[in-house]
Amino acid sequence: MLGLGCLMGLVTLVYVLRRAFGRQEGEIGGWEFRGAWGRIAAVARNTLAEGLRAKIASGFAVLILVGIPLFWLTAEGDGTVKGRTQMFMTYALGFTGFVLALLTIFFSCRSLSFEVASRQIYATISKPIPRWQILAGKWIGIMTLNVVLLAIACVATYAGTSAIVRGFRTHLTHELETYGGLTPQQATDAVAALDRVKGVGIEGRESPIVYAFAQAIGYSQQQVVDVLLRLPEVTRVDLRRFDELRRQVLVGRAAVSPDIPDLTEAIDKRYAQLEEEGRLPESWTRGKVREQIEKNLIGDYSTVPPGTWRRWKLKGPVPEKDSDYIMSVRFKVHATAKMYAAAMPGGGTLEEDTMLCVWGIGDPTKPTFYELREPFAVDSFTEYEIPVGCVEEDGTLLVAFANMDPRGGDAVFNLPGGLEVLYRVSSFEMSIFQVFLALLIPIACLASFGVCASTFLSFSVGTLIIITLFVISSSMGFVAEALAVTEEYVPPQYQDLRFQLRRLSVDTIGWALSIGDCNPVGQLREGRVVGWPTLWENCWKFVLLKSGAVMLIALLVFRRRELAAVVV
Repeated sequence: MLGLGCLMGLVTLVYVLRRAFGRQEGEIGGWEFRGAWGRIAAVARNTLAEGLRAKIASGFAVLILVGIPLFWLTAEGDGTVKGRTQMFMTYALGFTGFVLALLTIFFSCRSLSFEVASRQIYATISKPIPRWQILAGKWIGIMTLNVVLLAIACVATYAGTSAIVRGFRTHLTHELETYGGLTPQQATDAVAALDRVKGVGIEGRESPIVYAFAQAIGYSQQQVVDVLLRLPEVTRVDLRRFDELRRQVLVGRAAVSPDIPDLTEAIDKRYAQLEEEGRLPESWTRGKVREQIEKNLIGDYSTVPPGTWRRWKLKGPVPEKDSDYIMSVRFKVHATAKMYAAAMPGGGTLEEDTMLCVWGIGDPTKPTFYELREPFAVDSFTEYEIPVGCVEEDGTLLVAFANMDPRGGDAVFNLPGGLEVLYRVSSFEMSIFQVFLALLIPIACLASFGVCASTFLSFSVGTLIIITLFVISSSMGFVAEALAVTEEYVPPQYQDLRFQLRRLSVDTIGWALSIGDCNPVGQLREGRVVGWPTLWENCWKFVLLKSGAVMLIALLVFRRRELAAVVV
């Protein structure tokens, strides 16, 4: 039966393709590929020129060219150089992606509908050009404009980021001369040494910044500390944040997380125990019970009670064994109890909404073991650097966490995303290039949707429909919550047939309207690479498959539409 179904699907696909590309009545051309690229390129040039003449493209281009400098002037973030840079990149590329999405919708929905309404299409279809080549030319013309504008925006974002860095360097040089008492040459050498800062980032006298400054200007580390203490506090904070910016944002990093262990045996054992004790919920299916048991076991695996340790094993690539190679642990811990201000064991004070944690990185039996004990903020992501020597020769990294907070709350990690190890894999320039490619994927989908709509709808109706679908696609999380199809709103015992149907409907709509499943701007903000595997997966899933299917529908509709007939 499966083979028969595949054979029927293949025959249907061949039939659809032949109907799509075969010659129709009143059309010149059909399965004609000879000279196709020249005709497609001509249509693309005409489409691009038409958009420029109609002021659609130029108007949106002005928005981008004005918006990015405006964001550069107004972005502040948390007031530090790191916060300003992250906010500028987020606003510049996020705004550009949104504007290009709107431009693509307006431009693509206008591409054919305006020509049909004004009867300009007659001059095209009367020539020896198949209709599939017209649609391909329209799509390529639209995407050419998007590629140019997005490339300009990415270059401008890179230039703006570099300008922020240069501005900080100039300001720091002036501050070292004015308040630190350094000569102009010493201040210049000290700032240049920031590019040579190596080792794990530590605050205070042991900071690698202090060592780099001392090496650059010939001072002792204590003399450098005295110079830095004479600087305004804002400048000292900015100096630490700049080092974090250089090592954690203006790089390309990948991440590994703890693997959830195979819980099949534990689930079977727990299910058999509940069945033996007669505690299985009568209204639940076997699958639902096992699913709930699995969630409980994962919760136990992710929870660290007070005074206990939890160990995880992470496996990543073998890091480069040099002192300039930076690795970081990024985590967010949730406390099950309210963390009021309290006294710290051994002296000191624990601030509100913090948790006293002890981290152990590496094999505790080896001298490369690294331990960190200090309070960290709860319910927010925190990142600290670790020595590269903690990693085993095969890329294995042991991470241990101890909950030593005296206030008694459990520490809960939302694995796998709540605990990650980040490491450098490429440069900041490569990260921006991958973000450029990733932003083109949803735009390519919108272009195909718009071209499809323009084959049978007017400009206003097609634009309204595509914008509505775009808004729904961008807010599927809100739609899921509004329809109460998330587990936070509906416990497992109330997930009846109506709930399953609602969730299936929402999932189907979300899949049909989805135009991408990665967040390139957010990853750039955190110094992460999108990754070639993620780019390829999104490309074939959304551009090749989904956009290709939509363009095939557009071709079927366009070829069935009687625009003009060849009279012999």
